[in-house]
Amino acid sequence: MTSSVVTKEGVSFRFPWMFGREYDILFFFLPVILGVTLFYFVRFSPLGLSALWSVLLLEAFGAGAFHWGPTWFAYFDKKNRESWKAQPLKFAVFFIAPMIVLPLCIVGSIYIPWLVTLITMIWALQHLIQQNVGIGLLYHNQNQGEAIVDRTTEMRSQQTPAIFFASILYWRHFFGSPSFWVYKLIGVILFAIAAYFVGKYLIEFTKQVRDGAAVNVPSLAFWALSVLAFLPCAYLGNRPDDCFLIPLTMHWFQYIGLNYMLVRNKYVETSDNTANLPIPNVSPVLLFFVTGAVGIGILILIKLGMNVKNVSPLAIQVLAGTYMGIANLHYLHDAFLWRFREEHARKTILPFLMSYRKKRQTTSA
Repeated sequence: MTSSVVTKEGVSFRFPWMFGREYDILFFFLPVILGVTLFYFVRFSPLGLSALWSVLLLEAFGAGAFHWGPTWFAYFDKKNRESWKAQPLKFAVFFIAPMIVLPLCIVGSIYIPWLVTLITMIWALQHLIQQNVGIGLLYHNQNQGEAIVDRTTEMRSQQTPAIFFASILYWRHFFGSPSFWVYKLIGVILFAIAAYFVGKYLIEFTKQVRDGAAVNVPSLAFWALSVLAFLPCAYLGNRPDDCFLIPLTMHWFQYIGLNYMLVRNKYVETSDNTANLPIPNVSPVLLFFVTGAVGIGILILIKLGMNVKNVSPLAIQVLAGTYMGIANLHYLHDAFLWRFREEHARKTILPFLMSYRKKRQTTSA
């Protein structure tokens, strides 16, 4: 049964967790504390300042090569491949794009590295923002008497603060001092837009609660976390790696938490889908972790190659381009994998993310 609390004023607070209280807190909320801890560890600890530990912490929990693996895992499912082959756009995205994006990033890293870096940083920001938006939407329980603000306002209330905070980082990284008056004007405009949508969300949410709608506490808490998720980008650290460490750590745990439950619920709890995998006798969970380990292995090779003594600048540019190419492919593929407005995603992903709450609702009924 979903727990709830009703105040003297008659406001109902509900706690419909996505996968259970402990699991949700561990993967969707506590990582912000871990991210802050890692940030200060890397910045101020003698151990954290070492090259090896910096790479492990920034990449394993930040940029997260391990979380490339769940995206690659989707290729194992025969129904996914059949669906992609049947649609020209999906065929291009999942089968043609890897042969184009990766070489383009490598060549671009050699001749116009600033542009490839900028595109990768902007795409990473969009990728992180949309994951927060998506998880926030997953927390809603439609037609259950909860306060749910319209989708557009909810999305904009998370996207615009992230853009405002990240713009401060990007300006500092690419242009230096933020004293130029144009920057200040742009900053004021972005702040005003963010404040407008956050305010609009809160006003609409409060109105619904006053009219008797219940407060979905995990949903509201995750929304607030998403609004402030990119605040560290604006005011902490000087390098993009440092500034993004906290939101990327949150992203890493969220993504692994979602995909682990998807794999478990779809291929372990429901044996009907196991036959879609290429090796039915191998544990799907083991295969899930193996793909993640491959991602880490690729990253380690790239990092080791870039730090070899007397390595040529060209080799470093090629390896950097390879890394950014793999990251950009991850962003591209995820944008299509998690499109719940498409029937394939609604049938092959969404039911397995909603199964826990459906069981709880059935029990409470």
